Amino acid sequence: MVAQLRAVLVAVGVVVAAVLLGAVFTIAVFVPLIAVGAVPETATSIVVIAALIPSQLAFAAVGLLVMVVLLGDVSVRLPTRTDATWVALGLGGSFSAVVLLLVASTVVDLTPVQSVVGEAATVDPMVLVALAVLSVLVIAPAEEFLFRGAVQGRLRQTFGPVGAVGIASAIFASLHVFNFIGGGIVVLVPVTVLFVVGSVLGYVYERTGNLVVPIAVHALYNATLFLSSFVVG
Repeated sequence: MVAQLRAVLVAVGVVVAAVLLGAVFTIAVFVPLIAVGAVPETATSIVVIAALIPSQLAFAAVGLLVMVVLLGDVSVRLPTRTDATWVALGLGGSFSAVVLLLVASTVVDLTPVQSVVGEAATVDPMVLVALAVLSVLVIAPAEEFLFRGAVQGRLRQTFGPVGAVGIASAIFASLHVFNFIGGGIVVLVPVTVLFVVGSVLGYVYERTGNLVVPIAVHALYNATLFLSSFVVG
C-alpha cells in the first residue's frame, strides 16, 4: 500500500511540476510582450504564442527528464508496420468511444459544456487550424512524453500495465477539466471522453512499447477534431 501511494504521489507530482514549469515558461514569454507593448490581439496569437507552446514545451521537458533520470528509458523508435496498424486501431477506437459517449450523453440529456478553445474559435476560427498544426508538432508529442512516457511509465513499475493505464488516464483527464467553461455534472461528458481516449493511448503504448504510436494517434485525433470544427464552422 505504501509503495502504491508513493507511486501515485510521484505521478501526480510529475504532472504538477510540469504545470508549474509551464506557468513559468508562459510568464517568461508573456511578460516581455507586455513590457514592449506587443501583447497579441487575436485569439490565435494569445493561445499559440502566450500560452500553449510554452506550457507544452514544459510538459515535454519534464516528461523527457523523468524518462531519462527516473525510468532510464525513452521509448521512441521508428514505427514498424505493426505500429502503423496500432495507430489505425487506436484512432478508430478513440473516435468510436467518443461517438458512443456523445450518444449516451444525448439520451440522458447531458450536453457537453463549452470549451475554452470553442470560445476562442468563435472570435477567431483560425485558432482551430493553428491548434491542428500544433497538435501534430507540439501538443501530442509533449503530452505523450509526459502522461504515457513519464507518468504511465512510473506507475507501471508498481501497478503493472492495466493499473498504470487507468491511473495515468484519470490524471490526464482530470488535468483537462480546466479546458471547459462552467461546471457541474455536465463536465462528466468531456472528462469521460478524455479518460477513454487516454486509455486508448495508454493501451496502444503498452502493446507497442513505442511512444511514437500514441503520439501519432493523439496528433491525428486532435487534428481531425479541430479541422472538422473549422470546416463545419
